[in-house]
Amino acid sequence: MRILAMALTMVLSSAAFAGTNMCATFKSDRMLKALHTVAAREKVTFEEMCNLPKVLGVEAMPSQIVNINGDVIPYTRVQLHMSETSCLYMVRDADQAITEARCYSAW
Repeated sequence: MRILAMALTMVLSSAAFAGTNMCATFKSDRMLKALHTVAAREKVTFEEMCNLPKVLGVEAMPSQIVNINGDVIPYTRVQLHMSETSCLYMVRDADQAITEARCYSAW
């Protein structure tokens, strides 16, 4: 019974988010550029990526990587959350190159 209630909650929660612009809260040019880069990699438009029914959440946050020489390289970390998987993209701010991309199970 608990599993049925949990499954029903997930389905209803997903339906509530369908068609919602998951990127509407991002105002920073840095975050928006990174989101556009991820959308291009996934071969969808920015608007499509932000409104896909399967996307339940979008995160974009400043990050950095320190290389072996001690240089600090600014990055933007973008995560797309779906019901069963999440995908992480590391976008280098200087040239908008995605240097790491991986998806993993959310279970």
